[in-house]
Amino acid sequence: MYKRQSLRRLFETLAARMKSILYLVVLIVSFGPSAILLTLGVIFSPVWLYSLFESQMATLVPFLLVVAGLLGFWGMFALNNLTLYPHKTDTPPKRLIVYLSLGCIASLTATVFAAYMDWLLAIAMFLPIPVAACLTYRNRAYFHKQVCS
Repeated sequence: MYKRQSLRRLFETLAARMKSILYLVVLIVSFGPSAILLTLGVIFSPVWLYSLFESQMATLVPFLLVVAGLLGFWGMFALNNLTLYPHKTDTPPKRLIVYLSLGCIASLTATVFAAYMDWLLAIAMFLPIPVAACLTYRNRAYFHKQVCS
């Protein structure tokens, strides 16, 4: 009897760890290309700020995309944390919706720009949107409970 309970507890902890690892793999695969592009945007953001102060308004779009992308990544990490640990709610749901919306706008804009270069790059830039939608759907009770009340 004692061995069955300990084996059951062992399998439950292994299942929880495998769930965490699986979510991490999905996030790495779907957000990897976007993270690389966002890293390049953060690296070049001082150049865009300098150009913005030199009154070249065309550099405002990439700078706003980088800011929206950073907020979207923050929202995605908060949503992943909410999925793995539902009892820990760090980000309020209204703010999380804003972060995820900004991230989706940045991802759609990057997808449109990437479609002119290569369709595989466009697919890679579009991947974060269905993953965010799937995780949002999995946590729909949290959003419904908090936003609608």
